[in-house]
Amino acid sequence: MIKIEKDKLGLQDYFYIGYLYLIILGIVSDAIFYGIFGVTYLNYTTILDALISPISLLANNWVLSLVLIFMFGLLYLYLTRWMPKLYKYFRVKKWYQKIYNIEKWDKRYAKMGDKNNLLPALMFLFFLLFVSMRTGMGIGMKHKYQSKEIIPNYTLVFKDNQQLDVRKIGQNSAYFFYFIPGETEITATPISDNLKQIKRLKKKKK
Repeated sequence: MIKIEKDKLGLQDYFYIGYLYLIILGIVSDAIFYGIFGVTYLNYTTILDALISPISLLANNWVLSLVLIFMFGLLYLYLTRWMPKLYKYFRVKKWYQKIYNIEKWDKRYAKMGDKNNLLPALMFLFFLLFVSMRTGMGIGMKHKYQSKEIIPNYTLVFKDNQQLDVRKIGQNSAYFFYFIPGETEITATPISDNLKQIKRLKKKKK
């Protein structure tokens, strides 16, 4: 096993780790999201799409970004501040010592307090949060479209000048994913080969 020492990591190493992290995050989260709709997303994506996907999603959805930051902050405080204090309080209780191996948990909390382990732990924590929220979005969206009428929000203009009003589910550099009103299956259309224009429809005032 190759052991990487933090002190020996340079800027290029951190850049490479961040690059791989975003790719894995994008592939896993998108594969789960589109898999909920029955789409094998890996057949439609590229490395660049996976790299940009998490950044694009957060940049274009400020509500999701704020919720994610808030939840990440709460979990960070819980793991680094609140949970160690609770453990310190309960570890001297006799009933707690009978349930848990105090020596074993002391070592675990000592590792958690090591700043060298903080960055990997935070990356793992963000990964779980992001994938969970992406999964929740997919499940919620699928339930919504199965139980309610699909209202188009985009007009696709094809190269033969035919137009189609659709409900957008997602998009990457090569494909546009959407529902056609009245249908229950997602359609994936290659952008460069088929589409001349993608127009967003104005929301109708109630």
